[in-house]
Amino acid sequence: MGRVIEADDWDDWYALFEFRQSAYRLETLQTYAEPEEAEAVARFLATGEARLDTSWWESLIRRQRDAGRTATRVRVLVEPFSDYTRFETLCFLRFVEAGEDIRVIPTTAENWPPGIPSRDYWLFDDRDVWAMHYSEAGPFVRAELLDDPAVIAEHLRWRDVALAQAVPLRDYLASRAESQTS
Repeated sequence: MGRVIEADDWDDWYALFEFRQSAYRLETLQTYAEPEEAEAVARFLATGEARLDTSWWESLIRRQRDAGRTATRVRVLVEPFSDYTRFETLCFLRFVEAGEDIRVIPTTAENWPPGIPSRDYWLFDDRDVWAMHYSEAGPFVRAELLDDPAVIAEHLRWRDVALAQAVPLRDYLASRAESQTS
């Protein structure tokens, strides 16, 4: 096992986002049951408002964008959406405004996208792969650095396959809204 960062190791975790060129995230879970989001998700379900303080992330993305670095996320979205996914996609719009390139792969539970793993990871500067681990209940537990060159190459291929299948978040949401009003 490579280096591990536990969920509560905030300094080590935030240090990962001081990347030099690029950050890429594959996000596959349909619910992330993070305790700090529970109140915001409950309020969203009651009111439809996605209010969550994400200013720290937006600031980080803006700073990286202004330095000429890229942050890209591919989100596999199983339709119909989970309550969490409905909440999250609204939050994602703020991240896009800050400069994160968020793309989605819409699918169904029975039809997982070909060539895409069903687990989350981060890839920094095309060389540092961090496998994300979650508890069965959903919260993030730890990230593990994978340093085998063959494993890194496999994650780079998965990134390329995901990007080839993904559509920009805004385009997807616009087409979804159009199909719901038709």
